[in-house]
Amino acid sequence: MSPLSARARRKSANRSESLADRVTALDQAVQLAGDRLAPEPVAFAEAIVSKANERLRHGTKHLLVGLLGATGSGKSSLCNAIVGSDIATTGVRRPTTSSTLACVWGTEDSGPLLDWLGVSNRHQVEATSDLDSELAGLVLLDVPDHDSIEVGHRLEMEQIAEHADLLVWVTDPEKYADAAIHHYLRRLSHHGSAMVVVLNKSDQLSESEFRACRDDLVRLVDDDGVEGTPVVKTSAVDPGGIDDLRGLLVRRVRSQASIMARLEADVAVAASDLLGEASDPEGSDRNGPAGISKNVATTLAEDLTDAVGINTVSQAVVAGYRRDAIEQTGWPFTRWTQRLRPHPLRRLHLEKGTAGRSSRDPASAGQRTRALASIRKAADSASSGLPDPWPHLVRQAGIPDEDVLFDRLDLVVADAVRDVQPRKPLWWKLVGSVQLLLALAAIVGAVWLLGLAGAAYLQLPALPTPTIRRIPVPTGLLIGGAILGWLLAMLSRVLASIGARRTGHAVRKDVAQAVRQVSSELILAPIETELAQRSQLIGLLERAGGS
Repeated sequence: MSPLSARARRKSANRSESLADRVTALDQAVQLAGDRLAPEPVAFAEAIVSKANERLRHGTKHLLVGLLGATGSGKSSLCNAIVGSDIATTGVRRPTTSSTLACVWGTEDSGPLLDWLGVSNRHQVEATSDLDSELAGLVLLDVPDHDSIEVGHRLEMEQIAEHADLLVWVTDPEKYADAAIHHYLRRLSHHGSAMVVVLNKSDQLSESEFRACRDDLVRLVDDDGVEGTPVVKTSAVDPGGIDDLRGLLVRRVRSQASIMARLEADVAVAASDLLGEASDPEGSDRNGPAGISKNVATTLAEDLTDAVGINTVSQAVVAGYRRDAIEQTGWPFTRWTQRLRPHPLRRLHLEKGTAGRSSRDPASAGQRTRALASIRKAADSASSGLPDPWPHLVRQAGIPDEDVLFDRLDLVVADAVRDVQPRKPLWWKLVGSVQLLLALAAIVGAVWLLGLAGAAYLQLPALPTPTIRRIPVPTGLLIGGAILGWLLAMLSRVLASIGARRTGHAVRKDVAQAVRQVSSELILAPIETELAQRSQLIGLLERAGGS
């Protein structure tokens, strides 16, 4: 074989790199497909990846050419003619159509490659002419008949057909229209560049008969969906009857294109099968839906927030704030009564400084139903328009374990409530101090008045009593302290109500944010991940298919 030109070698190397990239893409797609897609195309693609890697591992120094045909089509005679000798009489122990025979040109070791194929019958062709030298690297496989009544023969033929680089289908004027050969051609309709159809025994026909027969064969091959497949005439008995076929084999050996073409076709078919499973047949959904809309996500967060009992929690926060404010700023003579009532947040195990889950009532059946319905709606919205199995996969990814979900929601709500509770405001301390002074003034006034009353009752001399604008000081201290204390307590209640509402609003805001975070982590993110993996899978399959 004449050496490849530098340009041809570069082209072959580039094509090999491109094929390796496509095989890698298909392998990654198989990993992503996993249990998502039907097992048959996934297993087929996995087998193609394994086959392609193994074939490339053996290199491109040998071209595997399978001679395939029906019984009596002259396949073995054609093999002998190409070899240039009757190899059946040179000591090769082999019934003509019962097992595969490998005829090898060139000195490169083809043993590992034939071991991979499981072909043990081998014949080394001696180079007796320049043409034989040009065929160095050719491994011609004379395969059992595809219409054999022996199941084992057909299985061996199909195994070789799956692994050969170039398939040469041999037929003759009597059998070219048989259903068996066209059954295989239709199955390999995407492998036109890796196949040749040979019309053998052309010596039996006149020129006009041959043209008519050839035209009809071309029509049938086209009807099989095989594109780009050359139809070559041969005759194993006429001198020069195989020149066209030998010339074609020389060109294929030189270019090494058939090796890549076969593997590319295999990868493309496997990728196409998986792509058909992963996307709409028309390809209109390949980019997937836009994802979860903002409205759906907002509704989901609102329903989950409702399910955690936000109203109960918010009311407890408001009531707790008011209680604490009154306890600090109320009239000292009555505010102690606040301690007789249990703290609203302590009852829910939500006081600042506590940890862990709350003790509030769990979500009601109605709240859980609304929350789960909202989750399903989000999943359905995200997968709208996708073919099976993606709606099921998206819903499966987006619907978390119910107990896990509500446990997480309870924890984040509890943390949000504890974090938002403020330290005692400074004005509470100031008002509380003033209230104590006013209470002390009222007490002093009351004791003073009691002393005056006791002295009068005992008819002791009247004690001098200072006045301010004719109002006795003890009377002013008692009444003034009581009235000012009550007014300050009322004002503090108003301020406490304002602060309580603000704190309640802050709690709602923080709880809603925490719930959105849980929603994103346990529901939306898995949905988006599943959609992203689908898009990645389709991208890998398109890359593997050569798009």
